[in-house]
Amino acid sequence: MSKMLKSLVIAAAGSAVLAAPAIAADKVRLVNSTKVVFETEHPYTALEEGIFKKHNLDVSVIHGSGGAASLQAVLTGSQDIVWGNGVLGVLSAYAKGAPVRILGSNIRGVPDLYWYVKTDSPIKSFKDLKAGQEFAYSRPGSTTNLAAIYIKEALKLPAKLTSVGGPSGSRTQLMSGQVATGWSVFPLNKNLLREGKIRIIGTGKEAAGLNGVTIRVIAANVNWLNKNRDVAKRMMTAFKEARAMTYTSEKRLKSYAKRWKLNFADVKSAPQDTPAEVTTILPVAGLDKINQIALESKKIKKLLTAAQLKELVHPMGDRKSTRLNSSHRCIS
Repeated sequence: MSKMLKSLVIAAAGSAVLAAPAIAADKVRLVNSTKVVFETEHPYTALEEGIFKKHNLDVSVIHGSGGAASLQAVLTGSQDIVWGNGVLGVLSAYAKGAPVRILGSNIRGVPDLYWYVKTDSPIKSFKDLKAGQEFAYSRPGSTTNLAAIYIKEALKLPAKLTSVGGPSGSRTQLMSGQVATGWSVFPLNKNLLREGKIRIIGTGKEAAGLNGVTIRVIAANVNWLNKNRDVAKRMMTAFKEARAMTYTSEKRLKSYAKRWKLNFADVKSAPQDTPAEVTTILPVAGLDKINQIALESKKIKKLLTAAQLKELVHPMGDRKSTRLNSSHRCIS
């Protein structure tokens, strides 16, 4: 072959490589069920820091209007994965035959919840609550309702559980004297703490019966999941990397503050307010307890069997390599 012909062949080959279409990234529709809460920032980290792109994922992120609506979007197939949904709702939907599986845990226990009073209140701790005084929670069946029940029972409090709505409604009712306590989630209302207008009387850590129990989860439509196991595995890898970055990057904390119009002084301690050890994606823990709670709260008509609880947590990838934790199936 002449030198000229060889050069033409090499040039043509190079042009063919350059002209070859890039492999399209896999599209995933993600609904973030909760706003502002610290762990809801991890998907944004993955999106804005190129972590999804690194794993050849084209992810859209939208916000749902609460857990029930967000989960419904996944059940109907209009979204593929929901981030941060209450585990009680997911378990209840599964029990009714809904096409949903849990991929991982967002948080175990409720350490990011706290209860507070006005600074001039005589109430110094949960134990100071008296009969007739309002022990605030958001809405019936909510995580705050569950936590308040466990705290009330653990400490044998005579106070009455009172629904006050979300953090802003709770704050308004407390500051206007309508209720004795308010509730919030870190870092919301920390400006009032800095300004000395409110004082914390206890946190969700005192709901000892929920410590170590998965409360919010990552879940997916099972029909989508069974067709996209490799995509789901890459999503979970991206989530893990993003979570690690959110916890260790001041840049990400500043983005978090800017996104929700929070004072950076109030979010600097977010990694401590929501400890990293309870937000690892594995294990999904305590489903037996959630199963019992679902029955007692009439979310389900009968307890799920051990086989159903095992199926609820989806094993992605090679089934043979999937590990089990002490009681529930986890992602390998």
